Amino acid sequence: MKKRIFVVDDEPDTSLTLKISLENYNYIVDSFDDPIVALKNFKSGLYDLLILDILMSQMSGIKLYQEIRKIDERVKVCFLTAGRMNLSGIGNVYGDSSGRIIIPKPIANKELVKTVDIIIHSRY
Repeated sequence: MKKRIFVVDDEPDTSLTLKISLENYNYIVDSFDDPIVALKNFKSGLYDLLILDILMSQMSGIKLYQEIRKIDERVKVCFLTAGRMNLSGIGNVYGDSSGRIIIPKPIANKELVKTVDIIIHSRY
């Protein structure tokens, strides 16, 4: 069965690029460039992974994540950021102490898909 991914990035070009890139690797992707609209459309138990931009104007990715967690406690999350993060890690992909993944933007499509595959198939 195909895995479903919920993408939210307030830059429409980035949101669309992520959607197309992941769909090219047989994921089903719902993407949004407005976090408030995204929250209204989120359905519990439907998604295998959230990909959320951290820095968004209407609502931060962290706040969106907290609100989604009230709806679905089990969905996995991956954050994107163009900002510098003071995290240690391997390569361009970092994990924080809670097991969430933070990916700096920009990221190559193959690297993104590789990271998504790892997260979706992990047990965290």
